[in-house]
Amino acid sequence: MRSFTFIVGMAIIITSCNQKPSSTDNSHKPVPDVQSENLKGNVQQVETNTYLVDSATGQKGKLESTSIEKYDDNGYQTYYSSYTSKDSATYVTTSEHNANGYFTGQSTTKNGKPLSSLKVDVDSTGKYMMATSYDSTGKEDAFYDDINSNEYGEILSAKGHHPDSTLKMTFSNNFDSVYYVGGESKDSVGKVTYSSTVKLDDKKNPIQTDETNVTKDSTTNTTTTFAYDKWDDKGNWTQQTTSEKGKPKKIIERTITYKP
Repeated sequence: MRSFTFIVGMAIIITSCNQKPSSTDNSHKPVPDVQSENLKGNVQQVETNTYLVDSATGQKGKLESTSIEKYDDNGYQTYYSSYTSKDSATYVTTSEHNANGYFTGQSTTKNGKPLSSLKVDVDSTGKYMMATSYDSTGKEDAFYDDINSNEYGEILSAKGHHPDSTLKMTFSNNFDSVYYVGGESKDSVGKVTYSSTVKLDDKKNPIQTDETNVTKDSTTNTTTTFAYDKWDDKGNWTQQTTSEKGKPKKIIERTITYKP
């Protein structure tokens, strides 16, 4: 589940115009990841290659990163790997779900060595009770409670704590139906450290993201726009160009494998 992946990554949430109200009865299967990621067809795997745009030629330049996402028969993500050429690091995350599809945990390695893990407690009605994060040695480094989700099983908000129970941060997510359209993170004193809004087109693909990152010394605002250049016969995009300040920055190519 992407919502919890965001929590582990950096809690910069890593999801409303038509948002429906939260359900008090979560006794149903959460929305599959392929649906929330707006993938059509019986998707088995998505391989994504991201290239930097050559500033001199405006054409596809050096490979920046490669990622692979794998999905089970119900459409839930079970495997995610990413390779970045900058530091030659390969990250692999494997995820687990219970019989009803609710996310129950994940583990991440870096270059084959343990990096972090997450255990999620979910009750019989599908309510997420607590998520506990562990470092590479298996020592607890944070936990999350007051977890609220919408009727699709997607995380709306939570509080993060240090192991000694002092507040570390809080976050909130916004959705248009099942589609992530922005979020916000705050530090322990309530100061916003990250915020984002995502604009979608009529096909529910992102066309613009506005992000604000706040550090101790500075605030950075970034607007990224997305253009879709190629599509496959299932209606999924296979090439995307991202731009900042009107200049193309990256070309992203996807190879989507479908189950027979």
